[in-house]
Amino acid sequence: MKEYGIYIRQYSGTPYMIHIYDNITSAKLKLYEMIQLDEERQKPYFVDNDFYNNKYNISIKLKYYCIKEREVSEWKNYSEEKNNRENDNKIIFLNFNKKVLTK
Repeated sequence: MKEYGIYIRQYSGTPYMIHIYDNITSAKLKLYEMIQLDEERQKPYFVDNDFYNNKYNISIKLKYYCIKEREVSEWKNYSEEKNNRENDNKIIFLNFNKKVLTK
């Protein structure tokens, strides 16, 4: 099962994800709605997906959109025994070297 989200970066700011959907059609509809709002406000934007023909060239001075997808797995039963078995195979190395301060 796949999950879709809209990735946004405003100008050179920190990127963030919004609106997580379980199908691509809903994600595209929301993206087109957000683009329409930018069009009405006459703000430049860039969509980094192959299904969209961009009006503007990519640069730092615009709003960047991208629909991203990821695979979501099914729920599994929690098991402490399984977690303990996975941790048993790990080796932890500790650094016992101490720096001695001399006067």
